[in-house]
Amino acid sequence: MKIRNGFVSNSSSTCFVITNTSMDNKTLADFVNENPELVELFNDCYDYEYTHFDMMQCAEFRNQTLFAGDNSVQYGDEDGDILGQVYDYILREGGKSKNFSWKFKEYNR
Repeated sequence: MKIRNGFVSNSSSTCFVITNTSMDNKTLADFVNENPELVELFNDCYDYEYTHFDMMQCAEFRNQTLFAGDNSVQYGDEDGDILGQVYDYILREGGKSKNFSWKFKEYNR
């Protein structure tokens, strides 16, 4: 019997918390711009060819503000856009950058 140790994707929903750790209001586009390696990592892991420009367009369309300390934002591939698809897989490991931190919050079936 084969056992998969990694995450198996289906129609479930995952929730991530992105926190603006700076003292200024930031946008989702600021997060994308500050973390271009996330789309590169996704492309390498899953054999896609999304660009930083694609991610920025999607973030600008979403037009979300991330206020310091109040940033519970849900992402998943069910959102139907590039940000949802990329962040559903890449934010699971958690991390931080100059003005942001992110972590996995919950998995909903």
